[in-house]
Amino acid sequence: MPESARAYALVDGQWQTHWPSTDRGLQYGDGLFETIRFAPDGHIPLWKYHRQRLLQGLCALNFPIDSLKQIEQALTQRPDAASDSPLQAGKLIVTRGCGPRGYAPPATPELLIQWQPFVPQDWACHRLPQGLTAGFSDVALAIQPALAGFKHLNRLEQVLARQRFKSDWQEAVMLDTAGQVIEGCMSNLFLLEQGRLITPDLSGSGVNGVVRRWLLSQYNVTVTTIDRVRLLAADAVFFCNSLQGIISAAQINGQAFEHSSAQQQIAALQQDLENLYA
Repeated sequence: MPESARAYALVDGQWQTHWPSTDRGLQYGDGLFETIRFAPDGHIPLWKYHRQRLLQGLCALNFPIDSLKQIEQALTQRPDAASDSPLQAGKLIVTRGCGPRGYAPPATPELLIQWQPFVPQDWACHRLPQGLTAGFSDVALAIQPALAGFKHLNRLEQVLARQRFKSDWQEAVMLDTAGQVIEGCMSNLFLLEQGRLITPDLSGSGVNGVVRRWLLSQYNVTVTTIDRVRLLAADAVFFCNSLQGIISAAQINGQAFEHSSAQQQIAALQQDLENLYA
């Protein structure tokens, strides 16, 4: 089996390829995940923001207090940690572990951790220099503040949305049930208005991605509610996530974005991100 198809599970302190069928992650989606991109020397430039989000999710789901410590230890001991292959990535899955039937979690859960290593594609802006094409998804995101921001394992809204992409779309803009723009199906989104960075408020829905968190920490960004009209009237729109990086929208719903200075600003942000991985 190729390395990119392997999945390792840390069960009872041992890495193996078996995943228990009574795991609560499989049964109820009771867990979290992170998709992580490594620098060529093996460090994780955006780990600070992955860690923030993991801690948010662990607290929101009421996982044991030492869960983050267990996760960080597992990452250092993962089977591919000594690999010499450059530009690696992986998906980290953490669940509450096995338990009896029923929604109530066990009083003293034993976490299950899975690691799926793979080789990522190049940054999206290099593969799609013209930018990407997107449209508005007809799948609305539920408003649920208790689950907003972190990457829990319940992603059926995104599964439905991805199935409904038109043939020329590389992304979709997802709105919540109140009609507010929230994110892309697989990424966060930002607007540029006269040089100002603007991004949707994610307090009720959506995933607060690590590149979004990095941008918020490094630049002056306005977080606010955004509707369709404002999105389409922007000088530019870009999408971002940890694997794809930052990439401009060439058009959304047939609306083209050709503001040259805004496109240059987006390219500069992507270069700043790439510099972290140099």
